[in-house]
This record gives sequence, C-alpha cells and structure tokens, in this order.
Amino acid sequence: RGYVPAAEPLEIPRRDAAIIDLDAVARADETPDERLRRLMASATAARARMAYPQAAELCASGAAAARDAGAEGWALRFADESRAIGLLSPPGIDPDAMAGALPEAAPDAKSDRARGRERLNAAIGVALGGDAAAALAEIDAAEAALDADDMFGRLLVLLNRAQALLDGGDLRAAVAASADALRMARREKHEYGTALALLGSALTHLARGRRNEARGNLGDAARTFSRYGDALRQVQCHFLLGEVAYIGEDPIRAGTHYRDALAVARPAGAQEWIELLTLRFEHR
Repeated sequence: RGYVPAAEPLEIPRRDAAIIDLDAVARADETPDERLRRLMASATAARARMAYPQAAELCASGAAAARDAGAEGWALRFADESRAIGLLSPPGIDPDAMAGALPEAAPDAKSDRARGRERLNAAIGVALGGDAAAALAEIDAAEAALDADDMFGRLLVLLNRAQALLDGGDLRAAVAASADALRMARREKHEYGTALALLGSALTHLARGRRNEARGNLGDAARTFSRYGDALRQVQCHFLLGEVAYIGEDPIRAGTHYRDALAVARPAGAQEWIELLTLRFEHR
C-alpha cells in the first residue's frame, strides 16, 4: 500500500556508503554531531535495504548517543526513524523490542516538526489497522501540528491522506490529494519525493482502471527508487507493473517485472515478498 511513514528522506547513496558496525562506532577524530550524522545515514541505509532489525539497532544507538551529547533534536529524529521502521517491518519482526525502547522526550522538548511527524506515524498505524476514517482525522491533526516550512512533512501528509482516502472508498478525493502531492514534489524539485508521489498517483490510476497512466508513473518511480537504493519501493513498483501487464494479457512482460522485483527482494531477504512474487511468477 502507499503509506509512507515519517522518517528521513533517502539520498542517493555514495559508492563507498556502508552500514556501520556498531562495535566500531566511535572515531577519535569525529565530533558528536558527525557521529550522529553517520549513525543516521547508516540507519536510513539499512531501512532502504529492508534490513529493519539492523536499522532499529542503529536508531537505538543513535538515540542513546544523542542523549549523551545533549542533542535533543537528534534524539527526536532517531525516534521518528525508529517508528517508521516499526511500521515498515513485516509481521513477526518487532524492531523496537530488538533495539530496546527509545527514551521518551519531554513534551516541551518536542518541536512542531517532531510532534507532527510523530502524529503522522500514529495515523499510519491506525490506517494499517483498518480504520481509514480515524486515520484521516489523525492525518489532519498531524498536518495542523507540523512546521509551516516542513515541506517533506507536508508532502507526507498529502501522500498518506491520498492512501487513506483510497482505503476509505473516496476515490475522487484520493485522486485530488495524490495530484496535489505530485505537484508539490515537482514544484519543490524533490526527486525522491516525486518518486513517492508517482507511486501514490499510480495507485489511484489503478483504482480508476487507467492502466497506461499507472504504468508510466510506476516505470519512472522505479528508476528513481533504484538510484536511491530504496528496495521496498522498487519491489512495490515492479510488482504492480507485473500486475498491470498480467491484467493486460501480457504474461511475458508480467514475468519480467516479477523477476525484476525478485532480484531486489532476494538480496534484501524480504521473505514475504519473495514468496508472493515466486507464486505470481510460477502460476502466471
């Protein structure tokens, strides 16, 4: 589904980017801020590769380091990241339990950005539980709490509102919210956000039976997600492209897309996706 938890936006990984070894985190020549940036970059890299337990451990280490350094803003960012990992993780994996509970920040220490994003992740949890109407109310509250200049947070509001409206059966409003998200991302020249919005737009196109428009959006989004190393979204795009091809009675092209998705899911160890895609490939 098209829900996008509030976390750090991904960046195109450097060639030398690697998930750091927690046993060798500290460097004598780095400042506390540099260490926190490195931990966050590693946590987001692990999330991008669907290595959710490892990402959760990095978040817990980052939150502890932030508290030791008195960097409350960093601690809140690691808390956002940890909640996002929990929402993205498949059933049976509890990253928070593996990493240990993150210490809660004092209410007066939370910025509008932190409060808004925390509430948005809570809304996604409600939506994934099946209550689209309650989720929409929470998404509205999250939007009201966000900083006016938190562009990425506001984009996430639009993306998640579109999916909740879609789940609630209000297709017209979902299409409008999805179009607003795509316009915002393009206006801000936010490449990764544009790919997320293209994926969301494709979901509304599919709900309307407009397969050609969905195919174009998914292809563009998949190429961007590949450059940013976002394994989950690549798999989603190729899976949906396979479904579109199969519905269009092109089983050979569908099989190609299922294989492309499997080529990303297997190295990530995404067992549920591997099983689903293998079934699609073998039986279609």
